[in-house]
Amino acid sequence: MAVKTRPETSGLRGAYILTGVADGTLLPFIPLLLFDRGLSAPLIGAVLASSSLASLVAGLAWAYLADRRWRPERMVVVAGAASASAAALLALSSGAVGLAVGIVALSLARSPLMLIDPIALRRLRVARRTHYARIRLRMSAGFAASTVVAGATYQALGVRLVPFLYAPLSALFGLWAWNALQPAAPEQTPEPDPAPTVPGDLPKIPPAMFVFLVSSFLLGASLAATGNFLTLQINLLGGGALLVGAAAAFQALTEIPTMGYTHLLTRRLSHRALFAIGCAIYVVVFVAWAFVSSPLVAALLKLAIGVAFALTYVASVVIADELTPARLRATGQALVKSVTFGLAPIAGSLGGGLIYGTLGPRAMFLAATAVVAAAGLVALVATPSQARRREGGGVVPAAEPAPATP
Repeated sequence: MAVKTRPETSGLRGAYILTGVADGTLLPFIPLLLFDRGLSAPLIGAVLASSSLASLVAGLAWAYLADRRWRPERMVVVAGAASASAAALLALSSGAVGLAVGIVALSLARSPLMLIDPIALRRLRVARRTHYARIRLRMSAGFAASTVVAGATYQALGVRLVPFLYAPLSALFGLWAWNALQPAAPEQTPEPDPAPTVPGDLPKIPPAMFVFLVSSFLLGASLAATGNFLTLQINLLGGGALLVGAAAAFQALTEIPTMGYTHLLTRRLSHRALFAIGCAIYVVVFVAWAFVSSPLVAALLKLAIGVAFALTYVASVVIADELTPARLRATGQALVKSVTFGLAPIAGSLGGGLIYGTLGPRAMFLAATAVVAAAGLVALVATPSQARRREGGGVVPAAEPAPATP
């Protein structure tokens, strides 16, 4: 049996940094860009929902191809080039309809970027999964620095510069990925599947994964509603693009140390417990957002959101990897991300926009509070722990030490 060695991850670290830097110039400011073009809250929600739907469908298609036909390392290169092209077209769009179409096209172009996580998990297959969080935090670091600089730029020169900043950064990511992320060699020792399969067939996704997807949907819907319309709320309370960018940076700044020390928490807590704790933090912050009237206080509360996001994101990645057969690793990650950041935001953006526009921000934040509380409860009660999975016949992938969970 061939001896496995830990793959080189330096190029992967750079890819995460560049992804965070590029995303920091775009994602926090899309609602402001739409608001600047005169769209109301319900219309902004509809555009964001359409964007999420496009990302959902495309992301699942890319994941299917990554597991069966194409190398994911080359697919993220294509995503970098396509995103730069879509951003250039977005810069040329005129009117609200053209802008909406451009944002949907940009979401389609960006969808293969979700494959960075399965690339990382495969290259870390001989190391503890906690190493994933230490690499992923570099995306948060790049995002934090980028949002502040971008917010200051948009505050001074206008939010319509969004595509002009994002396009070259996305192209730079594509060039880096082309040079630094060489396709990994096929695994010489296949990881055992949790259940026997018919020869020639791929293993099936276990039922426990679909239970976790319910929790992911509830979490994603609440995050889409609060995240997108907090941007408008900060703006309407007197803040501007600079404070919106600072709020995004506050979140990233607390994500970094939280992700860096996740491995210490997993010595005493399971990943499903970390997910539930993250949801509990969201509950407290969403209630606070429902009643604060200061844009600065609303922005500073994103410091707590960073902790919650780090816990739920890292826990989601590892839970999905544990619940999914190894040969469907990209599909498992894409399912969770497509539900959390694709399907759920359709409901969250549409519902959040309607509630925000008709009943006001307080009602919207309180409704999101109930939804995220349900997400934490479902994950804690219905998602099996690692020990229970073993008893039920599941396995931890071979040649990869199990995380230190109860």
